[in-house]
Amino acid sequence: MQKNYVKDKAVKKKMAKRYAWMAIVLFIAFAAIIAKFALAGSLEDIVSGMPSSDDVYQIAKDYVRPTLRSPEAQFSDSEYQFGKKADSIYVIRSAVTTKGDGGQEQKTNFEVTLKYNGGDKSDQKNWELINIKEDD
Repeated sequence: MQKNYVKDKAVKKKMAKRYAWMAIVLFIAFAAIIAKFALAGSLEDIVSGMPSSDDVYQIAKDYVRPTLRSPEAQFSDSEYQFGKKADSIYVIRSAVTTKGDGGQEQKTNFEVTLKYNGGDKSDQKNWELINIKEDD
């Protein structure tokens, strides 16, 4: 019995191409997963859907607004500080500028400590205010 070496070589070449394409697809999928982890911050945030610093800051502003004397408030959105304490406890430090009765601007520093109870991160009902401090 004689083997057909040309046919065997063609089959091997076809299989090699198929394995090469599978390896490329797997590499791209792996790179996408690694990129998602790198951009999201931590594995805990991705798996559990915990709020980002921006999410916490938006909720903190919602708690600070009612305490201000002026409805016109300008928050220092790019200068806030974010910290995470124990399980689902977050601290935001920032400042807000309001206009007084005479039109003068007044800057107030604040620190808000919040507990996230799960659910929609943008819904204030899913948050508990632990502490709020304001310094003129």
